[in-house]
Amino acid sequence: MIGKISFVGLFVVAVLFTADAPATLLLPDSSHYEGSTYYDIILVDGFLRGRIDFAVYDTLGGNEFLNAGYSAPGDGQFIYVYQIFNDYPLSDEAVAYFAILGIQGAPVDGIGAEEDPSTGVEPSDEYFTPSEGVWQFDGGLVYAGEHSWFLVLTSDTDWVPGEYQITTAEDNPFPVPIPEPGMLTLLAIGTAMIIKKRKNSVG
Repeated sequence: MIGKISFVGLFVVAVLFTADAPATLLLPDSSHYEGSTYYDIILVDGFLRGRIDFAVYDTLGGNEFLNAGYSAPGDGQFIYVYQIFNDYPLSDEAVAYFAILGIQGAPVDGIGAEEDPSTGVEPSDEYFTPSEGVWQFDGGLVYAGEHSWFLVLTSDTDWVPGEYQITTAEDNPFPVPIPEPGMLTLLAIGTAMIIKKRKNSVG
């Protein structure tokens, strides 16, 4: 049974497997907030590893997403954009489903996808409910070395990041937390201190 993976565990994995594979950041920079999180899903017959970049753009603030020439699927003040990377070369599974959870009380007024500047994979379907936004990839299209288009939600509410679900074609969804940018910084500092302490103790 696959359990919930903690973000700390994901961050350590990220340090280990991105050292030889620099991140390719494609989202326009956001003056509101942005960041990345990593996933490492161990399956019975293989594994799926990669990262998710995310950013929120304020149309009454910097408005960087629209200014970069992309469009929003609704009229909400805040544009939420995600991009999935299956960027570990030895991953032997493909991403089939991606969902953003925990958006109760923050009505979504549009969902869609925008073609990214680096020939990503277009989702085959997207829809939202009162509590989640979902993008599907036709049974599994984001293979190793591939990434998705920009996945876009709009809302008038600036909600706190919740959790996401990511699955392969055969896997069942399970939630993983998306941290706030401040937490990303704290985790990065903590990991760097651990690595430094270990090096000092070895020396």
